[in-house]
Amino acid sequence: MKFSLYKFYRLDFCFRNLGLGIIGIFSSGPTFDVKLSLLALVNILLIQMHSFSANDLFDSKAFGEKNYITELKKTGVSVKLCLFLTLLPLIFLIATVLIYKAYSYILILYIFLFYLYQTPPFRLKNNYLFSIAINAACLGAILFLYPYLLLANKLNPLGVFFTILFFFYLAFHELIHQIAHLGRDKICSLPSKIGIDKTVDIARCFLVIAISTGIWGLIFVPAGKIIFIVPVVFSAMRLYKLSKIPAVQENFIKLRNRWDKFYTLQEGLTYLILLKLWK
Repeated sequence: MKFSLYKFYRLDFCFRNLGLGIIGIFSSGPTFDVKLSLLALVNILLIQMHSFSANDLFDSKAFGEKNYITELKKTGVSVKLCLFLTLLPLIFLIATVLIYKAYSYILILYIFLFYLYQTPPFRLKNNYLFSIAINAACLGAILFLYPYLLLANKLNPLGVFFTILFFFYLAFHELIHQIAHLGRDKICSLPSKIGIDKTVDIARCFLVIAISTGIWGLIFVPAGKIIFIVPVVFSAMRLYKLSKIPAVQENFIKLRNRWDKFYTLQEGLTYLILLKLWK
């Protein structure tokens, strides 16, 4: 089997998640520094490359789960080499942080939370509450917040509401992921604990919170408030879609594997268009 950095670092997920960082950059103000913007995107790319590859390494080595690193080990690639490659993005991250240290504590928080998430003896991935919260915080709130703060250098109401919004969006998508992976991942997930029906009910609650956040944003954000129409509309679309499908695992596998990630692509593009017009 030919070694692939793309698969090892799960770059398909890394690049897709950069969308939140781009929204953070566009939300930071009417103009933004191009060099700082690129630095922000590179840094959130690096922390994802580390966390995704390290997660696969621990899943494979400590818990025997089948993934790309498992296949690499079968071809003779050593665990030590895999470990070095998981740490390599952090070496580059240290170099970029030394160049520009502002808000680097957010990146450290991401790394620390994912360390607790995936590493024995903590392995909070196996806790159905912490696993949702950490994924929502790291892959939702932080991926937006770090670029936003790096460019805006302050947290205004627009940034606050977007941070809350993306936290609950990623909590929702994490539940979709857990339902789709029920029986595959060796963890105590929420659907394995309370069943698919009740998990879907909680996922709906996250969407209701997203709608509520959008409505509050329309009321309280002094500038650019029209942007908050977007989460209201798309969250309502998701709620409607969930109401029309039976709560069985096969349907959630299809939702997770949709080309647009359950309207995520359309919603992200709408944010960028409206933010551009706002400027």
